[in-house]
Amino acid sequence: MKKYTENAQDYFDRHPQNDECHITSDGRVFHTLGSAQGFAGTLEDQTIESYKRAVLEKENKSPDGDDTADKEAKLAELAELELVKENYIPIKALVKYFDLKPADQKAETLIAALTDYKNSLNS
Repeated sequence: MKKYTENAQDYFDRHPQNDECHITSDGRVFHTLGSAQGFAGTLEDQTIESYKRAVLEKENKSPDGDDTADKEAKLAELAELELVKENYIPIKALVKYFDLKPADQKAETLIAALTDYKNSLNS
């Protein structure tokens, strides 16, 4: 599995018009490969991971159509994840997965939405 899958998913969520992105070894996301290559030239590790929206969406779907195992894994991830703004990307991914509808995409709002969701599971 590639290292920056969550970053790529976040990028695609924010840029619905784009079908690919390129991420340098420091986690920066670029619209074009040329831009990523130019920046990567300034880094010690010049690795670039490229992602295509269609491939990422296909990988995120359950192979047998049964989402039960996937939901259990996401609930376990939620239980283990520390809900702090430093975990913004995985928090945002969980909010999207659980189809929560926060008022905005600010870290505090997403954390509150996940906390409410988590509390509703324990009731």
